Amino acid sequence: MFHQWCDHNLKTALLPLAKSPKPAQVVARNKNETLRSSSAWASMGEVTPLPDFDYRTVQPSRIYKFRPKFFLTMGLERTDINGIVHLDSLYAERLKARQNIVSQYPGALDGLDSGVGMLNELYEFLVQDFLPHRYPTIFRIDEAIDIVENLVTKEKLPLSAPTDRYETLRRINRNIEEDFLMLLPASDGDGYSLQSFIWAYPVGFDPQSKLGMKLRDAHGPVPKFNEKLAPSMDKYFSRMVPGDIRCRTNWGFATNDNLCERGEYHLYPGQEPTETDFDLEKCYVRCEMQTLFALPKSGGRILSVHLYLYPLQEIKDVGLGPQMAEAIDGWEKGNAQGFYRYKR
Repeated sequence: MFHQWCDHNLKTALLPLAKSPKPAQVVARNKNETLRSSSAWASMGEVTPLPDFDYRTVQPSRIYKFRPKFFLTMGLERTDINGIVHLDSLYAERLKARQNIVSQYPGALDGLDSGVGMLNELYEFLVQDFLPHRYPTIFRIDEAIDIVENLVTKEKLPLSAPTDRYETLRRINRNIEEDFLMLLPASDGDGYSLQSFIWAYPVGFDPQSKLGMKLRDAHGPVPKFNEKLAPSMDKYFSRMVPGDIRCRTNWGFATNDNLCERGEYHLYPGQEPTETDFDLEKCYVRCEMQTLFALPKSGGRILSVHLYLYPLQEIKDVGLGPQMAEAIDGWEKGNAQGFYRYKR
């Protein structure tokens, strides 16, 4: 259904986007020069500092890729630890949006008792090591009083994780735009299960419904997942080691720019499609950059997810309207034909 109007309207119906205003100039520099600890976090890989980084001048990355035929694979590409958190000109705006989402849906942050050690390790890696060394113009470390200050939000983060797990989750959510899904080996030793999460940007479900679930069960509604992907994914997770960082992207079509999309999105078995009016000029391509890494102490497997929303007009402007239309048709092809219905 989408391909019929997508190919035509991307070429004819959309008006050009207005140019964005020129971003503001440089943020305050971090006056504290710090050296990265060579002990606890060395196995995670080298963090490359961005000493002159000004998030306000960084445009969101274009990560969309449209392929003519869809194949359900893990699609992992090698990257490094620097890819787990992305900051750009939307940073301050998105942090406010995340707090509003959590105020409306407190269950966007949650975790099991068994996941507390992993959560604390993730927090301390981010606060003690990654953030102040990757983004020193935003996160200023003061070891004398054991805090890291966010120079954008003015929040002071303790170097050690709070004793209350929900406060730990809230502090990460208030300072980082990524969602984080945290997994450990399942209690029965069969696969990995979701033990804790910061999930402000779900699409088509309530994150609470996934807490404690194994990977294969959480992906149960995805066509052909258990047949094509579940065994290889469980095997890959079991072999992961710190420092071996992988990433993947996905994309879908959205009729609005909602960051948190808990309503109808995918079409599951037994459901029938509903007719919905929408404004083409308010439609978007919704993409996720998913980065997978392992923690050295807890053995946790962490998936960081950065959400990008692109107006359809942008797809037209870069000349990819026909490719997107072909890619939508491609959901019927490849090794998981059920995706065409699932994505409608």
